[in-house]
Amino acid sequence: MPPLTFPRLRWAGIGTMVLALSACGDQRADDTDFSLADNGWMAALGNDSAGLPPLPDAEPMMVADQSSPQAPYRAPLVEQLPATEPIAYAQPQGASDYAWIDRADMFAQTLGDAPPDYGFAYDNGVTPWAWQSSDDYVRYAEPVDGGYRYYYYEPGAASPWLVSDPWYSYGYRDDRLVAVYDRGGRALPWREARARDAYAARYHARARDMRRVARARERQRIEARQWAAQRAAIRRDRERWREARQTQTAWARYRDNRAETRARRHWAAERQVRERAAVRFANWQREDFRGDAPRFYAEQRRERQMAARRAQAQRQRQQRAQAERRVERARHDRMRDRRQMQQRRAQAEQRAEASRRRAEQRQAQAQRADRQQQDRQRARQLAEQREGRAAQQRRRTAQQRQVQQRKVQQRQAVEQRQQRAVRQAAARQRATRQREAEARRAQRQQRAQARRSEQQQAAARTAREQAQQARAKREQATVRADRQEARARQNAQRQQQAQQREARQQQRQQAQRREARQQQRRQAQQRQARQQQRQQAQQRRPDASIRVAQGGGKPGRPQGERD
Repeated sequence: MPPLTFPRLRWAGIGTMVLALSACGDQRADDTDFSLADNGWMAALGNDSAGLPPLPDAEPMMVADQSSPQAPYRAPLVEQLPATEPIAYAQPQGASDYAWIDRADMFAQTLGDAPPDYGFAYDNGVTPWAWQSSDDYVRYAEPVDGGYRYYYYEPGAASPWLVSDPWYSYGYRDDRLVAVYDRGGRALPWREARARDAYAARYHARARDMRRVARARERQRIEARQWAAQRAAIRRDRERWREARQTQTAWARYRDNRAETRARRHWAAERQVRERAAVRFANWQREDFRGDAPRFYAEQRRERQMAARRAQAQRQRQQRAQAERRVERARHDRMRDRRQMQQRRAQAEQRAEASRRRAEQRQAQAQRADRQQQDRQRARQLAEQREGRAAQQRRRTAQQRQVQQRKVQQRQAVEQRQQRAVRQAAARQRATRQREAEARRAQRQQRAQARRSEQQQAAARTAREQAQQARAKREQATVRADRQEARARQNAQRQQQAQQREARQQQRQQAQRREARQQQRRQAQQRQARQQQRQQAQQRRPDASIRVAQGGGKPGRPQGERD
């Protein structure tokens, strides 16, 4: 019998429980529905006896030629992803708020620092990394600004149960948004979570598409230096969840009351294998990635296969022993069956006789019940006939009362119409008299208004004539003032021009005087220079005479020439 894995337990445990949620619209998850799903998850964690299959061997890592690793292409942020249809929302109840992030955290702790199993080309140069557990749980990681974005999938699922970026985490169930967590691990209240529906829908659509592409495309090898450079960032994300679980009391309480011990026990073997893979990678890194890339899980697969063969041989020996015991038990069972068959025949005869007696009793009881039923029916018929006659009499009496009431109402209606006609005629007379009085008042008001209008027009004509006379006087005064002002401007302009001519003449005289003074200074300087030259010439003549007297010859001739 093959080992019972998570998917089998999951579908066997919860089955049709998803029918509690409707297909669309804003829904709140039922407590019972979620607890059943949670119990299925817990039951899967508690199945330790069967064990887990060996890990699939990861793609061997490669080493690029360059010494420094190339930075991976970043995926677009959530704001840059295509818009999608709104996602339905189902709110968990009570302590179940942390089920989704807690399951993802336990899976991430199990993977630890183990290298990714493989990568695959997805979108515009983005190459997500993938980790796949022995029971087919999957995590994808793609780089974004600020860290990494993670996608978590159950075995065989096309949709994620959690998508986490550096700021928020989104929990899903049956393609509906169930919970939203902030960076500190706090489960957001329902109204705050609904504000992020658009982002949750975009992440869900990208996760489904990424899962489809990953299954269809060829797996790629991971570059060793690139993983060595990004390993610390993924470890920080894991440590951030650990710190959040310690600070969020509701999360810690959920973990303590649920499945930490069972999860650790369930994934204990895989955790050890993943830790050994991380150590082997670290050793290979210290050797500067020399030699062939380690096959992290090949030995574990061989060990699990040998253990499986030994277990199969043991099961075969046990099956042969069980078969021998079954043959012996079958012989004893046949003897016991013959004795039991005889006892059953005797008991059957006794039961048949008792059944015949009970049938006769039931038949007699049925006959008596039929007669009683017929009597009751005849009594009901008589009562119904009496009741029908009484109802007819009541209907006739009611009809007569209705006819009398209608006659009384008709007489009252005629009297009311007559009274209403009298009141209407009186009202029309009063209205006619009021209209005639109002017409007379209106005529008197019109005649008074006409007299006031004539008086106002005469006063207006007088005022206009006075205003015209005053305006004519003001215009004459304005013309005279303009003429005086023009003559004053002309006089001022002539005075200004005369002053300008005088100022220009003074400037020319001053310039001539300055030029004369400068000419006099130049002449004086020239006379001084000529005097100085004459004085210097005079001083040179005595000096020459003295030299001639001392030398005995003509001035300027060397001694040799004189001799």
